[in-house]
Amino acid sequence: MKAVQVLSHGRPGEVIRISEVAVPVPGPGEVRIRVSAASLNFGDGPRALGGVAMAMLKPPFTLGMDVCGVVEAAGAGGEGWMGRRVIAMTKMALGGMAQSALAPVTGLFEAPAQLDDAEATGFLLPYHVSYLGLHVRARVQAGETVLVTGAASGVGTAAVQLAAAAGARVIALAGGPEKTAYCLAQGAAASIDHRKDDLFDKVMEFSGGRGADVAFDLVGCELTDRIWTCMALEGRFLPVGFNDDAQGGFTGRPLRKVSMGNFSVLGVMLAYGTPVGPMRRMGMNFFSSETGARVHAALCELVAKQQIRPQVASRIRMSEVPGVLEDHLARRTCGRTVVDIAAG
Repeated sequence: MKAVQVLSHGRPGEVIRISEVAVPVPGPGEVRIRVSAASLNFGDGPRALGGVAMAMLKPPFTLGMDVCGVVEAAGAGGEGWMGRRVIAMTKMALGGMAQSALAPVTGLFEAPAQLDDAEATGFLLPYHVSYLGLHVRARVQAGETVLVTGAASGVGTAAVQLAAAAGARVIALAGGPEKTAYCLAQGAAASIDHRKDDLFDKVMEFSGGRGADVAFDLVGCELTDRIWTCMALEGRFLPVGFNDDAQGGFTGRPLRKVSMGNFSVLGVMLAYGTPVGPMRRMGMNFFSSETGARVHAALCELVAKQQIRPQVASRIRMSEVPGVLEDHLARRTCGRTVVDIAAG
């Protein structure tokens, strides 16, 4: 079968190729999906470059964290999914940009009927992690001020939509007039252009001097220090992504500003099931499959009510992945980029 593979570490445009690989065999608790569409994620860039990522393999390996397709084979425990149209997080968050991919049943969900395959594959990761952060961890309330960084990205767009749907007043941080306008169209009440605006001054202006009740941060690194000065009393800071951190978020930060600001830091990571072995020893804790089912049901209800919808900005072929991933790394994209696997 065909797969988008990283053959060696380096710039995506130089090291990613379409390869012929063996069709994977599902083990216990896994299914194999005939993939119709797969999302391109910012994290695919560090993997190609050989930088720090949560799941890393030596080349060659196949990119692709989340997919939409039909279950065509199942290991023990996955038989009930046979023939169903699903969205899924792939095994080890890799292998999705291929004609077939493996996924654990703990990261498997019915594809929302209202969404086409490209929209559906752009739905799972952005909306599940945003819902877990905003509703499960931060318990966002109507009327609160929510700051979203990287707000024009696929995950950022989901966070803006979900916070707005909850009745929060959303401040979107993005780069340039095109992206800030895009965020306003997604439901943000205000936008900040990080290229020219002072973050502290703008957040205080938009929040009436209170600060952000919730900060949903996809960028990390030096931006974190600036966000921490903007937090409201007893606010909640969510470190969701680390797109500006060459160490993938593993660099430490002094906690004095957390103490000074009387706010909380609430970690969030999208993973369902039970971590075992090295993952648990690393300190990982996953949400239960039951939590995943509840989150998915709540999100599907919001889709049905037309309060949220994935924004697929670009639909590309497998051969276009190297160039478009370079665009992702250079921050030249908005919304979700989806690879049409069925088109080849």
